[in-house]
Amino acid sequence: DEDSDDSDDDEEDEEVRARQRLEERKRKMQEAARAASEWASKMGDVKTPVKRPKTERSPGQAFRRVDDAVWSKEIVHDSLRDNSYAGTFGEGGYGAKASEKLIRVRGKDFRHEKNKKKRSNYRGGKIDLDATSSYKFQDG
Repeated sequence: DEDSDDSDDDEEDEEVRARQRLEERKRKMQEAARAASEWASKMGDVKTPVKRPKTERSPGQAFRRVDDAVWSKEIVHDSLRDNSYAGTFGEGGYGAKASEKLIRVRGKDFRHEKNKKKRSNYRGGKIDLDATSSYKFQDG
């Protein structure tokens, strides 16, 4: 009989401990919720990020981060419209031959092809010491 009494006591102790653990969890959750609400009230008006509406795209249209129609109007100087090598340095520039070949290369292969051109024995064309390719933007 003593063995059965001991097992009953053990079961009751387990139940009491389980209830205590449950009450402790509830208490901690309430404390955390109270602390979070206090913190939020201290922060004041925190602006939540505004979700932009998704723009409709037609299938087959490439993603463009910058809208060309809007920003092309902002370009004042005509020399800034052409960003190609030929537009900047002309067909006889130092890197014209490399540019001709590299303009067709896309993606991961570009690095490989660029390094091949650097290793080759071709050393470029005429270097124009009087050419200036810079443009001074107006502050404003």
